[in-house]
Amino acid sequence: MRKTFVWALMAILAVAGSAFAAQPHIVANATFAAGSPATTNNDDSCDISVAPAATLLLPYFEVDLSNPAGETTLFTITNVSQQPQIAHVTVWTDRSFPVLDFNIFLTGYDVQSINLFDVISRGLIAPPTGTTSDSGEGDRSLDNDSGNQNSVWTSLNCDRLAVNIREPLLSDLRSALTLGKLTSTGACNSIGGVHTNAIGYLTVDVAPNCNIALPVDAAYYVTNLLYDNVLIGDYQQVNSSQNFAQGNPMVHIRAVPEGGNPGVLTTNFTRTFYSRYQSGGTADRRQPLPSTFAARWINGGSTNFFTGFKIWREGVTVNNPGCSVAGNGAIAITEFVRFDEEENPTTFTPDEIISPTPPGGASLPETSKTSSTNSIYPPNPDAAVAGWMYMNLDSGLSTNPPPAFASQNWVIVSMSADGRYSVDYDAAWLGNGCSPIAPVTAEDGSAPAIGPAANLNP
Repeated sequence: MRKTFVWALMAILAVAGSAFAAQPHIVANATFAAGSPATTNNDDSCDISVAPAATLLLPYFEVDLSNPAGETTLFTITNVSQQPQIAHVTVWTDRSFPVLDFNIFLTGYDVQSINLFDVISRGLIAPPTGTTSDSGEGDRSLDNDSGNQNSVWTSLNCDRLAVNIREPLLSDLRSALTLGKLTSTGACNSIGGVHTNAIGYLTVDVAPNCNIALPVDAAYYVTNLLYDNVLIGDYQQVNSSQNFAQGNPMVHIRAVPEGGNPGVLTTNFTRTFYSRYQSGGTADRRQPLPSTFAARWINGGSTNFFTGFKIWREGVTVNNPGCSVAGNGAIAITEFVRFDEEENPTTFTPDEIISPTPPGGASLPETSKTSSTNSIYPPNPDAAVAGWMYMNLDSGLSTNPPPAFASQNWVIVSMSADGRYSVDYDAAWLGNGCSPIAPVTAEDGSAPAIGPAANLNP
């Protein structure tokens, strides 16, 4: 059936807005009664939504270090509880090497924004008057000295938070995010890709103290995490010189069950967001992310539409020890299928995109932004203007012990038109982090076929 293609930017924005509004909120109080999940069934506690969380993921950032008016990424963290909270931020390269971490003290109902150009180019984490545990609170906020139900800020160094990044750490930060190496030591020469702009991703965790631990440290999951679902966050990708901006909520990853001190409670997730840094352990109790997505694409047309995909992927190696993350620069892909608006599917033959990656096969690093016309995706033989992309991003190389799980991923659809209108929004996930591994689909449409993941009913 032929469809009339009529698009305007306001329509895109309306669709993106309605997509957020339509996100399921099953992870609200009905599911997490008394702080515990009812099940880990599909469409239950594994579902990712924009709800207060214990970890925030910014899947992709990009910063032009040479131009204050050029490309940059800003992110904002909000504490939606009346109790003070500590947000522990880790900055990662595009191969999942942690190059910087710092703490943000949030008074009750506090909101703080950070421009990554200031951090990476200028070495400024916060203004001299940045929020610390000595900052004043609002009328509805609890006193900072009271801590929250799980922590007391006394003697936790939250009154002496970093403001500046000093050399040689600042040079290493810039070099790691642009050249993939640490300049101060001459070591670690494959910890990131080589690109003109600084590219990477970051995570934000609720913490019990102001610490300098990293998620690659074993002790991080014993003493440096809390489980209060109290943070929300968003980001903006801005290029002032081109009058260009995009924005979206960060990925909100909830702790299940929530609350309690480190090590006190256990989860019924069989793997979690941080499992790869725990040899398959689940002490972080964070929701796992999905592997299969449906992503809209539009290219060309009278308004010169462009669609790119910002994709975060779970790496196949961990930082144990030192710099061993080179394998995260080319992570295998199971399957892509491109559909146009006349339902015509195009894919590579199954032996071209399959895990593990064959020589010359398709792969992506831990985080990236690619055009939907990139050769990594199936071609568009009929020169269609629009359609959607099925993505099975499972790497096929689970770092967890049996039972095997699909690797974790996240996809953001990034659209622009007329060189001045733009929007970011999350691709629809077809299964969640508890769904079984999706097999390569049959080219003739027979089983296994593309579709939503099966509902799990143990």
